[in-house]
Amino acid sequence: MIIAHDKWTELLTCSNCGMSGSARLSRPEKRAYDSKVEAVPAGFKVVPVEFGEAFYCEACNRPADAQWPVVASFA
Repeated sequence: MIIAHDKWTELLTCSNCGMSGSARLSRPEKRAYDSKVEAVPAGFKVVPVEFGEAFYCEACNRPADAQWPVVASFA
């Protein structure tokens, strides 16, 4: 069963160039501290880091600022 907090949207912004977009994420069942990237906006990429993954601006190759959750769930 998926509840509203199992899927969410994060607003990504590059503080260097100002590019922005929305990423969709979800939490796999029974894995409270894990998340799965469902969709990455154009101009951003997912980069492995020490404890998981981070969003980076493709043009600047810098970490993106993330504001979450923008939307608590998505269909």
